Order: sequence, then structure tokens, then C-alpha cells
Amino acid sequence: METIDTINARRAYAAACAKLGEPDASSANPSGSLSELHNSRKAVRRLINKLAAQPEADDGEALALAHAANLVERISATINILGGHEDAARTGENVMRTSADFRNHYGPKARPDESFDIADFLRGVAGLKAPAAVRNALSEGTNSAGGYALPSIIMPAILEAMVPASSVLRAGAGMVPIDMGAKSYTWAGVASIPQAAWRLESGTVQQSDPTFRGVVATPHSLSFYFKVSRELLADASNIAPALVTAISQSMAVELDRAALRGTGIAPEPLGILNTTGVGAVTNGANGTSLVNYSNFFSAAQTILNTNAPMPTAAIMNPRSLIKLGGLVDTLGQAIRVPPMLQDMQMIATSQIPINLTVGTSSDCSEIYVGDFTKVRYLMRENLYVMATPELFAGTGEIGFFCHSRVDVAVLYPQAFAVITGVRA
Repeated sequence: METIDTINARRAYAAACAKLGEPDASSANPSGSLSELHNSRKAVRRLINKLAAQPEADDGEALALAHAANLVERISATINILGGHEDAARTGENVMRTSADFRNHYGPKARPDESFDIADFLRGVAGLKAPAAVRNALSEGTNSAGGYALPSIIMPAILEAMVPASSVLRAGAGMVPIDMGAKSYTWAGVASIPQAAWRLESGTVQQSDPTFRGVVATPHSLSFYFKVSRELLADASNIAPALVTAISQSMAVELDRAALRGTGIAPEPLGILNTTGVGAVTNGANGTSLVNYSNFFSAAQTILNTNAPMPTAAIMNPRSLIKLGGLVDTLGQAIRVPPMLQDMQMIATSQIPINLTVGTSSDCSEIYVGDFTKVRYLMRENLYVMATPELFAGTGEIGFFCHSRVDVAVLYPQAFAVITGVRA
């Protein structure tokens, strides 16, 4: 039997759904298919976002907020039982890292008569001959600017191709799709680990630093375009995987740079390098060539000194990775990776420069060390595509403009350290 408090909370929740225009949240419940559960949780989170934005919450709205938070926890628990990603159940986030995560979020595989690939879709966008399923998708996916959202049947392939092309995703970062309509979102990040202390009976509890910090995410527009000949798009049998590679790698490369070195100055996101709280290791006043793994131990010690977890990956320019692989001792034998660092992934990316100035040296680079599962790419919407056949009509080509909205969130800055002054 429901208690009076439970009944009041449920009524307050229903009233809030009606007042704030969230009918989907009013029907949300912790049962149904995975797709239905994810949609229910998204609806409740939208309501929470609107309730939190109210200038002055009354008692009813406070009850509604508590009921909504409890409902999200129950829905997440059911998702975990049915096979959802463990992070989604633990944190309320739908964190995607693997092919299974992508396909689980975007829905089951289409029936054969509904199936199509990226080439079919772009042919439809360009007005060329395309399957009926594509025409149906185009009728549902038009945006106000005249572009088309990539259907759920295609998005998993794009994201799957991005993972091996992105050093940050390979290192463990997660992607979080955001369907709420707000312009910005607040995530809970770790600011510091509280310090416990013994106390006498009836003694005062020792005050500790705040444990959490609000990470405000504002999705930024990420756009690019490419062109392809009409003949190639219409006739080439292997055009689909080539298009997936081109689109996914274009996004992956820039997302890498933003997550590592983003300035946070509009229009780009704030990356690890410029996030307050990230540790720093200087490799000499004027930079120094890599001769051993001492810098990695210094970075790990910097991180562990803040009680953050042992780093799991190091991302660097290919020049640095090749230099490490070619290190030899005085007898000319290859220097092995020290046992303590053997579980640390060594990953290369071209998005870390090799012409940075440190002291009197202008040929320096950086190495990013940390636990990259503490980084999130927040995706506000699916990739949108708009065809511009008139732009390249003179060469018989079709241009495609691609657009998405993404931000980077570093949830635990102390879990990272940047090694600077790394010379060849």
C-alpha cells in the first residue's frame, strides 16, 4: 500500500509534468523494452532539467524532483538487468564505448526490407535513385536548415568507425547522447577526495573539501564538408565503407584535438590541457629528448598524489611513440617498458603538435597521461547532412555538408597529467 508521502510525491510529479509540458515523463515507468526504458529515462531527465531551472521551487516541485530522481534510479536498474551498459545503471548516463553500446542505444537492426547503408542515404539526400526505406527516412529526418539527420540504422556504423580512429576514444573515453532540449547541461565531476578523520564520541566531524564539482557542458557546432562525383556515388560498389571512413575519421581527428588541447574559447570545447586541476610535468626548462620512462613515472606520481586512480593510457604524437619504441640501452638492446607501466596503453595521435616552444626550444611536444574513462563526449544530436549539388555542378560533383553538436567534459581533472617539453 502506498504511503501518504508517496501519493503526494506522485501527484506532485504528475502536476509538474503537466505544468512543464513533459507528457512523456508522466507516462515513464521502470518497465518495457530497452529502447522504451531509454526513452523513458530521457523524458524524466528532461523534466529534472526543467525543474532544476525553476527560479524558486515550491514544496510540490521539490517533491516532484525527488520522485523523478527515484524514478531515474529505478529505470536505470532495470536497464542494467536487461543488459544495458553498467555505467548507465551506475550513473544515470547512457555512456557508449563499444559497438554493442552504440547498437543498444540506436535500436535493433532493421529488417531486410528496411535496411540501407550510408551510400544509399546520401544518394537519397542528393536526389539520386534510392530505396523506398531511404525515402521514408528522409521524410522523417528533415531539419529547419534543410539537412537530414542520419537515421539510427546508420549512426552505429559511424560511431564504431570513429573509435579506432580516435586516440581519446581508444583510451577509454565515453560518448553520451543528450536528447534534452536545454542549451547547456551540468554533470557531476570529482573535485577532490574527502578526507576522513577519527572522532571522539560526540566529537565534531572534521570538515573536508567539497567532493564534487559541477561540469557545465554547452554543445558546440562541429562541421565539415566533402564532395564526391555523381558517377562514383551512383555506381561504385564499395562507396559505402569509403564514406563511413571519410566521415568518421574527419570527426574523430578534430574531437581528439578538442579533448586534448581545446581552449574552451568559443567556438571550441575545453580540453584536458586547459582544464583547472590537471597535473603538470615539465621535461626540462628547454625541453629534453625521451631517453627513458622517467617522465611517465613522474606523471603517475603527480596523479596518485591527489588520490586519483593509476593512469591507464598515455596519448602522444607519433614521433614520441616511435622514439619510445626505439629506445636502447648502452649495449644497444631495446629498453623494455617497466613492469609498473606495462598495463598503460601507449597511443599516438597527430593532433598533438611537435613545434611547441618551451624555453629556447621550438620543437617540443606533449604527452597526456591519465584515466581517460573520466572524459565524456556529449553529443546533443545526430549528425546532420545537407547536399549542395549546385556548388560543384561545374565539375559534376555533389557536395555534402555535415554538422553535429558536441562538447567535452573532463569529469575528474586530477586523474590527468600533461608532460610538456618532449623533444625528438
